[in-house]
Amino acid sequence: IIGGGYIGLEAAAVARYRGLEVTVIEMADRILQRVAAKETADIIRAIHESHDVVIREKTGLKRLVGRDGHVCGAELSDGSVIEIDFAIVGIGVVPNDQLAKEAGLDVANGILVNEFARTSDTSIFAAGDCAVQPWQDGRIRLESVQNAVDQAEAAAAVIVGGDAPYDPKPWFWSDQYDVKLQIAGFNLGYDETLLRRGAREGAHSVWYFRNGQFIAVDAINDAKAYVTGKKLLETGINPDKAVLADAAADLKQLLA
Repeated sequence: IIGGGYIGLEAAAVARYRGLEVTVIEMADRILQRVAAKETADIIRAIHESHDVVIREKTGLKRLVGRDGHVCGAELSDGSVIEIDFAIVGIGVVPNDQLAKEAGLDVANGILVNEFARTSDTSIFAAGDCAVQPWQDGRIRLESVQNAVDQAEAAAAVIVGGDAPYDPKPWFWSDQYDVKLQIAGFNLGYDETLLRRGAREGAHSVWYFRNGQFIAVDAINDAKAYVTGKKLLETGINPDKAVLADAAADLKQLLA
C-alpha cells in the first residue's frame, strides 16, 4: 500500500482481515504526518504492527515492476524491492476544478467560495471537497462527508433566501480493525499536544492547542473524549489542561 494516510491505513486493515500480507510505504518521516500528531501516529502504528502489517517510513515508491502484464514488485527509493501481487495507491486527492475554470471562477487548489458558499460568480455556488472556504484567518478545503452535507445544506438555504453564513464544525472518523478513531475540530497550525489515557483499556485521546487555545481532539476508542471535545469546540470553552492531564479526572468537569 503506497501512502500512510487514513485511506492507506484503512485499506491495510481491510486487507489484513482478508488474510493478506501487507506492507505500507510512507515517504514522510512517519505515517499520518500531514493530518495527525506523533502521539496519534504512534498509537495507530502500534495497532497495525500488532496485526502484522509492515510499515516502512522515510521511503517512497520509485517504480512498480511488471511481468506478463501484471505487477509483481515495487522498487523503493531506498533501493529495496518488495515482491507484491497488487498495489493500492492512497496518496491523497486533487480537486477537480476544471469546470469552474471553464466558467471563469476563481480557483486555488479548489473552487474559492465565501462564507455563503458563493463563488466569484455570485450566481454559482460550490460545496464539499472541492470548495475552498473561509476558516478563521485563512482558508481551508475540508474533505469529509460531514462537511459536504452541511455545506450543501447551507448553500441550499442561501439559494432559497436565507442569509446565515456557513460556520464549519469539522469532525471526522476512521475505522481500522476494532479501533474507532474520532476527530473533532481541525488541528491546522497546532503547536502543543496533550496525550490522555482513557478509562477503558486501549482508549486514548490527543488534544491539540494553538497559542494556548484548544482546537481539536483525536479520540481513539474513547467516545467520551470525542463527545467532550466536540462540545468544548461548539461552546468555545478552553479546557483546563490540568484536568486533561489527570487520567482519573472526569471530563464532565470541563463543561461545567
